[in-house]
Amino acid sequence: MTARSLSRGDLRRLAALLRQERAALTRGDYARLEALAPRKIQLLERFEAGEPLPDTPANRALAAEIRAIAARNARLFEAAIAGIREARALLLRARDRGRGQTYGPNGSRAALEPAAGSLHRRA
Repeated sequence: MTARSLSRGDLRRLAALLRQERAALTRGDYARLEALAPRKIQLLERFEAGEPLPDTPANRALAAEIRAIAARNARLFEAAIAGIREARALLLRARDRGRGQTYGPNGSRAALEPAAGSLHRRA
């Protein structure tokens, strides 16, 4: 199978896809990101397997735009991942605060937790 020639349209499609990805990232639309991923992979595989595009000023400008959009998206992905980690840590801390601790008769620390399956009520 011969490598398919890439076109300026392929560059435009990648730029448009990256803009859609950015919009989904800024909205926190993870379902949309998941839907865009296969298309992005397919386009990137075409770029890896295809013949290089002609080195023209227009292609260089579009490639530079794509690099800038991709770099910005990478920062947005990193921020989203950091936010998810922080939210997870916050939820874990909130869950752990609900547990009381005391010391047992032998002096060791023990958690005050209701027995599994029991009804826990506060007075």
